Amino acid sequence: MKIITIANQKGGVGKTTLSFNLAHTFAAKKGTKVLAVDNDPQGNLTSSFLKNQDELTGNIVNVYNEKKVQPEWINKSLALLGSNTNLAPVAERAYPIIFKLREYLETQQQDFDYCFIDCLPSFGCLHLAALNAADYVLIPIKPAPYAFGGMKEFFKTLETIKKYHNPTLEVLGIVINQFDGRNPIMEREMEEALREIYGKKVLKAKINKRIKVEESPAFQKSIIQYDPKGKSAEEFKVLTNEIMKRLRNGN
Repeated sequence: MKIITIANQKGGVGKTTLSFNLAHTFAAKKGTKVLAVDNDPQGNLTSSFLKNQDELTGNIVNVYNEKKVQPEWINKSLALLGSNTNLAPVAERAYPIIFKLREYLETQQQDFDYCFIDCLPSFGCLHLAALNAADYVLIPIKPAPYAFGGMKEFFKTLETIKKYHNPTLEVLGIVINQFDGRNPIMEREMEEALREIYGKKVLKAKINKRIKVEESPAFQKSIIQYDPKGKSAEEFKVLTNEIMKRLRNGN
């Protein structure tokens, strides 16, 4: 199982929507099993999968409480380890809590091909646990002012984590997300600057901001289910193929 944490210390870059749709597009590949992990107490990823969060059975809080828990199957190829506000107090616990998620995911290695972890933007124990558990980090970025400052800080964080906790962690790529076209000149300039600074780390595929992408989770449907012939569905398929190619080639 390849474990991919989708993270950025800056909020509002579309981490959860990206996690939700990539979990679905990967699981749509024949013979592939995917585990989606909601490591955010807000539980937005969980609510994208489940209409009623009170019915959640596979709750990640049990991982941190060292209780037995099994992921909840959404369909035959996709399972969820979900979250709700019960996870919030975990962030205040002592330092060793950061190792619990990694230990748990080791027990799931034989059941899944890929794991996507969605995490909260603020740095702390839960954020650190998600990066400590990962083989790769996928970084969504919105082409907007102040984005570069957040990226510099995040890369500093990754270097610290690699030095002290997870030396094999690799950057899988940077995804330009929520490209909305309202200020095309500025957005193109931001994209060009990103590619100049970070080079091949920036994925060729990018995701445009569209209403259907934003509204589909409210119906517990990915974009490939909600609008299968639309442009956004095609963009996520292209992004999925590019990520898979990187994973096959050892990034």
